[in-house]
Amino acid sequence: MYLRLKAPDGKVFITAPYYTSLSEIEQFISANLGWIEKQRKKREQLLRKPVHRFETGETVYVWGTAYELLILTDPDMVRQLCGQEAAEMMQRHQMASVKTENRKLMLACPAEFDTERRKQCLEAWLKRQMEAFLPVIFQGCGSLVGKRESSWYVRKMKTRWGTCNIKTGRICINLMLGHLPPEFLSYIVTHELTHLWEKGHGEKFKARMDLYYPQWKERRKEIEKLSYML
Repeated sequence: MYLRLKAPDGKVFITAPYYTSLSEIEQFISANLGWIEKQRKKREQLLRKPVHRFETGETVYVWGTAYELLILTDPDMVRQLCGQEAAEMMQRHQMASVKTENRKLMLACPAEFDTERRKQCLEAWLKRQMEAFLPVIFQGCGSLVGKRESSWYVRKMKTRWGTCNIKTGRICINLMLGHLPPEFLSYIVTHELTHLWEKGHGEKFKARMDLYYPQWKERRKEIEKLSYML
């Protein structure tokens, strides 16, 4: 049987074989009441998620550090703060560039870039930061776990911090982890690699996590509180 909650009101839907009795389904729901309530609370947090317009003055987190966002559209200002190359990219090629300095996150882009284009530029930059950092994380976590991924990629996901295809060994990491301190990235990578040993989240999985990442329970509680970022 499979259980899922549907947006926006968190209604419970059960997928079960045709021959499953109603009492079995009710028992299945009762056994998962704790999970259902936890997911509903997460959905409530998601509904309260702040709306970003990607304008100057907003706060953007990168690896857990708060940066003040500066949107730069004046070529002279871009040249002064980001350099000649960034100014030429913006003027000649209608392209954006991103730079961090002194807790400032500077996005140099054409003035006609709307909220969605600015968002795309920042997410593309964040993805590049993660892709440069992840090989080291996977190497370190893989050495601890004793398993290696066949491949990995970064993608923005709405409900999960990471996924693992246990048949192919391919792991997906949520782009939003780039906003959190690096220890959360290590936790998620370790978690997904451990699935290459154990499919579910049973006692054997937990025992391995205790061995590979002793603080995993604390880290899990912390990241659950940050689910509004998804």
